Amino acid sequence: MKLLTVLSFLLPLTAALPTTLLVNPLQPELEARQCATTCGSNCYTSSQVTAAVNSGCNYVNQGGTAGGSSYPHQYNNYEGFDFPVSGPYYEFPIKPGGVYTGGSPGPDRVVFNANCQRAGAITHTGASGNSFVGCSGTS
Repeated sequence: MKLLTVLSFLLPLTAALPTTLLVNPLQPELEARQCATTCGSNCYTSSQVTAAVNSGCNYVNQGGTAGGSSYPHQYNNYEGFDFPVSGPYYEFPIKPGGVYTGGSPGPDRVVFNANCQRAGAITHTGASGNSFVGCSGTS
């Protein structure tokens, strides 16, 4: 009888919980840690890639650069990547610790077009000279 009383008390509480908490309470955290692309040993989430593209695109639209750097600037695709969107292309640094605001750009870049559409991600890591190789998902 006591079990029935406890269950009747808990049932309204569980019905009020969001479904995602009942199915997998860690799912939002897991999704936040999933790599949308990996450049060398750097894993970037979808949110990080979107933030870098949005920041770079804002500078392009305003005609400025980040912190007195040369970024964003036009990317000529000398390596011949097969991007899913048409150019012209721009490159902008993507950093593991937040959005690029100037200074050393590090090896990793997002590439986007004049319509602010993501084209891909590239890195100097593993490339010879000043060229790039594709991060995961960019070929």
